This record gives sequence, C-alpha cells and structure tokens, in this order.
Amino acid sequence: MRIADWPLPEVRIVCTKCGLESTLPRDSLAAVFGDDADLFSIRQEMTSSCIPTKNEVCQSKLADALLVQAILQPDVAKVVEPSLLPEAREWREKLGIPVVEINTGQEAA
Repeated sequence: MRIADWPLPEVRIVCTKCGLESTLPRDSLAAVFGDDADLFSIRQEMTSSCIPTKNEVCQSKLADALLVQAILQPDVAKVVEPSLLPEAREWREKLGIPVVEINTGQEAA
C-alpha cells in the first residue's frame, strides 16, 4: 500500500520481536519518502536492524492495517476483521470518505 492510499493521519509500526513501537505522521512519511512510497517497504526498512541473523523472521507489522482494510473495503463480507467495522465507519465519517457498504458474500448461518 502506498502512503497516499493510507487513510489514517498516522502510521503505527510495531514489532513483537524487538519491541519497536513507532507512530509516524503520514504527512511526514510522505515528505521524506514521497506519496508513492510503499508502506510495507518503509516498515521493512525501519525494522531492518531487529533481525540479527538471516534465519530469523521479522515480526513487525503495520498495526492498523486491518483497520485500514475495513475502512477502504466497501464489501463488508470481505472485511478481514468484522469487529473493526464500527471503528472503520467512524473513521470514514471523520475523514469524509464516502463508502457505500455492500454485502456480496453469503450471510453466516
């Protein structure tokens, strides 16, 4: 996902391996890396020092990635974490993001 596509005002990066917890303003990241920069690459670059050997896997993540997916996904059946839908709706309203929700999936029994 590009910085320009991230709807939240901040980007939170956390790593359970090294303990990194960083909250960065999206606008600051855009000023440094450019709007087209890939957030996953930035995350990887910021946590590159936490992996001491090639045999270990980085455990960093964009902490709000599932919330962003819920904000941007109009098909509620495709939202990965449905419990985030109420917060996603609040963010859409705050940010003025017009999303008409649809449901093309099967209803859960």
